[in-house]
Amino acid sequence: MTDHHHPRVGSRRPRRGWMAVLVSLSVSLAGCTSERPSTPAADRAWVRGTVPQHPGLPGRSVFRNATWCDDAWWLVGAVYLDEPSQTRDTRPAAWSSTDGVWWAPVTINTTTYWGHRAILNSIACSRDRIAVVGARSGGAHGNPSVTTFKQNSDRSLVDVPAVFTQYGGATATGVGPIAGSSEGWLIAGNRLSGPGVWVTDDPSAFTKVEGEPALTGPTGYEAIAQSGIWDASGWTLVGGGAQRGSMADRDPAVWTSSDGLRWAPEDVPSSSTPEDMHRAVLLPNGHLQAVGLSGDRFASWTRTDRGWQPAVEFGRVAGSWRGTPYVASAATTQDELLATVSTGDTYELWGTPLGNSAWRRLPAPMRPATASDHTLMAATNGDRVPLVGDDGNESGVWTSESRN
Repeated sequence: MTDHHHPRVGSRRPRRGWMAVLVSLSVSLAGCTSERPSTPAADRAWVRGTVPQHPGLPGRSVFRNATWCDDAWWLVGAVYLDEPSQTRDTRPAAWSSTDGVWWAPVTINTTTYWGHRAILNSIACSRDRIAVVGARSGGAHGNPSVTTFKQNSDRSLVDVPAVFTQYGGATATGVGPIAGSSEGWLIAGNRLSGPGVWVTDDPSAFTKVEGEPALTGPTGYEAIAQSGIWDASGWTLVGGGAQRGSMADRDPAVWTSSDGLRWAPEDVPSSSTPEDMHRAVLLPNGHLQAVGLSGDRFASWTRTDRGWQPAVEFGRVAGSWRGTPYVASAATTQDELLATVSTGDTYELWGTPLGNSAWRRLPAPMRPATASDHTLMAATNGDRVPLVGDDGNESGVWTSESRN
């Protein structure tokens, strides 16, 4: 899986391999800004979860993502095994919980070399079953080797063997996050030809969609997909694109599909500011909201019955970067949209009331510095919000009830 850090391409900074990265959020609007000061720390009370060590795996547990499925929370990541060498071996790890506070290890059985070493980065639910995407860098070229995992009837996980060219190969550029729906799962990603996806109604096997004309676009057009979302009637894929050689002037890009196989582009308002969408969520009213980058700021767009509306900016990218700025996650509660973002220096938690554009920065129990193995991710079941964080020294998962 590609690094979660999404490089921004803008007129003020050098290009940093933008086409090789996905998993972000982006949206923007020149001249339209709505933002309020931080709220008091009492606004959202966080309770730290108790996550036991996986039996037989001595080392540091790292957490990467969480989701709600089949009346339980699921947390995924890995264990960095204690070893004398500086290059630690890893094992995939997962936990489950009914309340988000007390967690129990989930059994994982592996049959493949890279599945045995995968770091589980992305998880999604469909019809009370989870599917997981993991990866581990290595091999002759050091590229990430991607492995998917399915859930057995006993709630354990097992890796799914796949040919090398399914996620890698000569035309590979990156594999991104997985999304779930009432119809199945979709993994967003990119190939040399442009955006691609992997779709299935059974996580035992995914169908790779590569070179689909609507995703690759017209001759001379260059795009990258960041993530997908089910909008109750079909899949929506979000990202950004521009004419070849003009990524510094990229615009947000959206594609839709009823089955994940055949796609159509969707019009999105753009501005003179470089912008692209990274994450999208379905709101209770049936509208879609996307979050991402707009120049040196973060931003959000909303798709209503009248189409995509101009974006609203919030926050700001750091003046100096430890890593590339990006939107790590987006989630909706009953009354609030939450987003975790990396400014390029540190991670931040932001929120806005549903149906509003009054974005504000929220207190978070962990504020990791931006780095390749650090993260801050939010999930929700509409009521509770788990926040998953890793600052390089420790991982934690905190749970909060709906905002007071």
